[in-house]
Formats: sequence, structure tokens, C-alpha cells
Amino acid sequence: MILPGKELTAFSFNTVNDSFFTGHMNLQDLNFDPLVTGYAFIIWTKLPKWVTNFAPKFKELTQRNFKSFDGLADIELQTAAYEQSFNNNEYNYATTISKQNTEFTLKHQEFSGNPIKNMYQFWVSGIRDPDTDIATYPKAFGIDYAAKNHTGELLYVVTRPDANNFNNSEIHNIEFAAYYTNVMPTKIPIAHFEYSQGEHNSPEIDIPFKGNLHIGPKVDAFARAKLAEEQCIFNFEDNFNPDNSQELGSRGNESYEASGQIESKDIIGISNG
Repeated sequence: MILPGKELTAFSFNTVNDSFFTGHMNLQDLNFDPLVTGYAFIIWTKLPKWVTNFAPKFKELTQRNFKSFDGLADIELQTAAYEQSFNNNEYNYATTISKQNTEFTLKHQEFSGNPIKNMYQFWVSGIRDPDTDIATYPKAFGIDYAAKNHTGELLYVVTRPDANNFNNSEIHNIEFAAYYTNVMPTKIPIAHFEYSQGEHNSPEIDIPFKGNLHIGPKVDAFARAKLAEEQCIFNFEDNFNPDNSQELGSRGNESYEASGQIESKDIIGISNG
């Protein structure tokens, strides 16, 4: 059985009243918050060293510049039917379960100079050269050809809207966490360079990956630890300085500290890099 980790947001079944499932809620106690998605992070926990040698900022450019994560598939229990009686009534019984979840896609915004294309082009073509079908990274970097040397590992986390709220160990704002192992990109993106008269686009690039999904309480605990230790860069509206002197990545606590509303220890940032 896959139990939810203690680090996840928990639904309190003790607060369910008799009339809740008829559509009525206690709008004074407000014990229920509908699920709100759309707050997600990716964190590379492992990348091939030869890829990061070529692109030292691979993590920053991909983690902070991903516009969508697609590919989660529902895990389905498979059944078969046993037919009985003269009219073939069916009795269904469990046979197996289908995990699926071996593919996902990241969408990135591309920039002039093509950093996204070039990074993934280097990774994919190092695993297999498009002309010779030979793995080129082993000779180029003096390492063995092995899956462990050309695959990565990726953490995907969905939080509540208080996305960087990890300063208090009693607060649990993770809704979902998934960990992918044996991850590698499967496409060199070049189709976005096609031309049509009168069209001028700023491409968003979809990169498909192969990997193996893992969920469970240990993944949930790992996700909380990673989000708490990383520094996520959030520049809030009160950080705006007309003389443009604010530093990128400030934690956004200066104005609150000045007013005495909050202490620096109460602000924690999360960084995808």
C-alpha cells in the first residue's frame, strides 16, 4: 500500500459533518480548502557530469524556465471477467496493475542564442550521434558508456499557493511529489526554426523525456527536505526599487523587517538551483 507521507497536506476526516457530501459546507469553521493546482517545481538531483561540464547553468536554465510539466498518467488496476449463468453475467476480479508513467514532457521558453536547444542537443547527441549511431560522450570525456553516466534524476513537486512556506516544520504545504529515475531527453529540437512568410514567433520548446516514476512517503519526505534546503528566487512587489539596485534573488523580507512585522528567520526562500 502506498501511504501519503506526513510531509503532505493532510485532509482531516474528523471534520467531515453529516451534510458535507450533500453540497453543504460550514462557512464559519471553513474546515475545507478546495485543491488549487498550478504551483509546481522541478529539481534536478542528478545530471550527467559531461552535460553540466558543457552547460554549467543547465539546472538554472531548466528549473527556473519550465512552463509546463506533462505526462502524469493515472495508475489503473486491471481486471478480468468471469462469466456465469445462462446469460453470461460477469464477475470481475483483479488481475494486475498498470503503472505506466515512463514518459513526461517539459516545456521551456527559448532565448536568442538557443541555450535550450544547444543543451539538449548536446545531451541527446552525446548518447547517440545522429550520423553514426555511436555514443560519443565516453571517448570525449574519458568515461565508461553506462546508463548511470548519461541519465539523470528529477524531483517534481506540486505545492499549495504558499509555495515557499517551508520555514515552519509544522506547516505542510506539499500536495504531490514524484521522483523520476533513469531520466534522459529523447529529442533534439529544431522544428521551431521553420519559416512561414509573415510569421514571427518566440518559440516554446517541448522536450520529451523517458524515466521511471516513483511515489510514496519517502519521496514526500525527500521533496520537503529538498525544497527547504534550496533557495527559490521570488522577487515580490515590495522588492521593487526604482533605482534598480535590488539584488536578484532577494528573499523579500526587507520591508517587513523594517516595519517589524516579520523577522528574517520567518522568511525562507526556495531555489530551483
